Amino acid sequence: MRALLLVLACCAAQAQARSFTVTANEDMTFSPAQIEIYQGDTIRFVNNGGLHNVRADDGSFTCALDCNLHNAPSSQHWQVSVRFNRLGDVGYYCEQHGDLTSGMRGAVTVLDRILVAGFEKVYLPE
Repeated sequence: MRALLLVLACCAAQAQARSFTVTANEDMTFSPAQIEIYQGDTIRFVNNGGLHNVRADDGSFTCALDCNLHNAPSSQHWQVSVRFNRLGDVGYYCEQHGDLTSGMRGAVTVLDRILVAGFEKVYLPE
């Protein structure tokens, strides 16, 4: 039982959610354009100049001044945070300068924190 509690404590320590920043730039790019994060992490999208918003390809979020009523492209300085809980790839774009296939686009890859963290250290008996 004590060993199980120790394992759970180690997993909990590794499972700390992190926050990353993706910037919408005046040159109609996101930087970084591609990012890899773990499940439960947050991305803070920031408008660094220009008329922008950020919309997920699957429609799960559309944000600018906020992610509710004021989500149309805006030239104001805005920043919003989106937590990613679903595993897989999430494409996104600026509705003013991109679409589902081209233009101002970015991508997030969400990995399973528990299966990835320390996976290479697991040794199976022969």
